[in-house]
Amino acid sequence: MPRPSVLPADLRTVPFTVAQARQRGLSGAALEGARFRSMLYDVYVAADQPLSLELWVAAARLVVPGDAVVHHLTGLHVHGVWVGAAWPLRFASTDRRHVRRMPLQVARVQRLPPADGGVATAASCFAAGCADLDLVDAVTAGDQLLHLGRCTHAELTAAVAAHRGRGAPMARRALALVRERSESPRETLVRLLLVLAGLPEPRCNVVIGTGRSAIGRGDMVYDGYALVVEYDGRQHADSAAQWERDLERLDDFADSRWRHIRVTAARLRRPRDVVWRVHAALTAAGYAGPAPSFGPDWVELFERRTAARRAAESPRADSWSQHWVSRVDAGSGRRSVTIGAVRAGFVPTVGGAGATAATTPR
Repeated sequence: MPRPSVLPADLRTVPFTVAQARQRGLSGAALEGARFRSMLYDVYVAADQPLSLELWVAAARLVVPGDAVVHHLTGLHVHGVWVGAAWPLRFASTDRRHVRRMPLQVARVQRLPPADGGVATAASCFAAGCADLDLVDAVTAGDQLLHLGRCTHAELTAAVAAHRGRGAPMARRALALVRERSESPRETLVRLLLVLAGLPEPRCNVVIGTGRSAIGRGDMVYDGYALVVEYDGRQHADSAAQWERDLERLDDFADSRWRHIRVTAARLRRPRDVVWRVHAALTAAGYAGPAPSFGPDWVELFERRTAARRAAESPRADSWSQHWVSRVDAGSGRRSVTIGAVRAGFVPTVGGAGATAATTPR
């Protein structure tokens, strides 16, 4: 059979195996050419296809067991929640065979989690994914799943109650702090910053006032102390119209004798100052509770892992725009697989901490 001079139409946009390529007349030498990119061992894609989470999942489905479902952190990512490490791609399967291909991790389970379209439910992914999240990221995951409508609080509760894996204690602890009206990861972080230091818990995203006397909606509201705490992202300052609306809103708060505290990315570099500022405002309004306390857990969550570091370590839409470099050692015959990058200067990591390499049999 003559070798095709153009890429077959059904292989132009999707990953494919070496066997599938050979069935269409493509040789091994052709696959090593500039028209193709290796994604996994024996799995290729056209070189002009942008790598994405969806494409990686499609590639993985060619080599994982047939009953495998996307689960754990990868499941959260598919559901639109950007917490935890982008790699490895996580699946669950009842098949007892080991899958030895980086960057895949297939958990062998006795019973598959509830799933739809080959992806475990959001609540199940939350319960399992908490095994590899700290408390802030775990609560953020729960808040975002509720905000995005991926599941209900009752479904989260049921999934956590049923979960028996190693992430069960974290899932239970996080669930107790998940709130339905929290709308952004930074809102969640600021709320936890205050609550885990021992301050009262504010209500999330509620309208202050009623009817014609409504002042506006606040991110975190202390009703009994006439105090609003809000996280302000840079996009507010980037929009003149938004900035004017915010100024009017601040005037309305002041006219109604509500104090307003803004938390910015710069202020989050000094998280204790944020806590003390809110505590001072609460105390001035009559709060007589205990002063904030900053234990080892609080220090680890908010000072050692700063907000900026947390944001840098969180996956983004382009976190999967990378490839894996495979080499075979001439002496041992073992295959070394390391992560590389499509865009220059970007060196992603496996597991979220430092450059890593994995060795796996061919």
